[in-house]
Amino acid sequence: MNKRITGIDALRGFDMLMLCGGAATLQLLLQYCTNNTAPHLLMQQFVHAEWGAPFTCWDLVMPLFIFITGASMPFAFAKYKEKGGSNWRLKTTPRILRRVLSLFLLGMLVQGHLAGADPQHMSLFCNTLQAIAEGYLIAAVILMFCRVRGQIIACTLCLISYWALLRFVPYGCQPGGLFEPDNNLAIYIDHQLQGRWQDGTPYSWILTSLSFAAITLMGTLCGETIRLQRGIRAIGILSSCGLLCLFGAHLLQQDTPLIKHIYTTTAVLWSGGWCILLLALFHALFDCCGKVPTQCAIPLRIFGCNALLAYLLTEIHGPDGHNIWWGVVHPLIYGISDKAGECAALVHSILSLVLLWLLLFFLFKRKIFLRV
Repeated sequence: MNKRITGIDALRGFDMLMLCGGAATLQLLLQYCTNNTAPHLLMQQFVHAEWGAPFTCWDLVMPLFIFITGASMPFAFAKYKEKGGSNWRLKTTPRILRRVLSLFLLGMLVQGHLAGADPQHMSLFCNTLQAIAEGYLIAAVILMFCRVRGQIIACTLCLISYWALLRFVPYGCQPGGLFEPDNNLAIYIDHQLQGRWQDGTPYSWILTSLSFAAITLMGTLCGETIRLQRGIRAIGILSSCGLLCLFGAHLLQQDTPLIKHIYTTTAVLWSGGWCILLLALFHALFDCCGKVPTQCAIPLRIFGCNALLAYLLTEIHGPDGHNIWWGVVHPLIYGISDKAGECAALVHSILSLVLLWLLLFFLFKRKIFLRV
């Protein structure tokens, strides 16, 4: 019962495909096919929403990344428990701490200018990998000591605690319940504790670890549901929970705005609901429909099984502003793309994405994976 679930790997791969160039390629394709007349509402789905604006599809990429990390944890921890015997918690702890530290440092490398070795320009908390590290650490502790009911209680407490703190706790000279870009409790705590180590964006990280933990625990609960139930019953449970989260977000929005930058509880319920529904869909498609759909998931699994490598290649940028992968493939394909005329950018994006997939396919066939 502990074998990998194709739907989870495929969903992780889909998320990474979008993040590593798939969304950019789709956006360019829509612009080219519509001669730059695509509906504004549709094109907005490829960029992050402004403060307080409605959630976009692009806003879902980060919470889905965190959620899928949680969905994989019950399978991994079942193996740790099986192999570790009565002392499995003690044996697993170094692995957890090593992974948390590695993700945190990689996050600083990607977005915190760690490679520059200049403390004046470094940022401490500023990246999705660090959000995963925070959520993973809290969820791992809960997963080691709590059964499903305890996990549900812990997830609920994270959601309620974060909501109550933002809603009622005063800070500085300000009352509680403010949700302005530079005037809210989450940002205030980051200002006080990080100081000059912040990256200057209106995103919060320290107090918001409660939200990251809640999203991760939503994933663990969904992963546990699939591990124990699977099939139609699991799909039904996941679909019901996803719709319930969306309904809860709709109700809570009357009290607390949906703000992705500080991941208010409303935003967690909204993004979590969509993540759960996507997992239900991918589980239905790739785990419950026979062998052929499972084979069709391989192109996505190739991204999913080496997600960290794909992320680092496309998210670490050099002094010229381009990422590592652009520096590798541009000398190989710029001659072809430059001859494509008006669709040069589209051709360049497609070729870059195809070459990245081929590299990951090569590693996949040889069972070479970058993991922490």
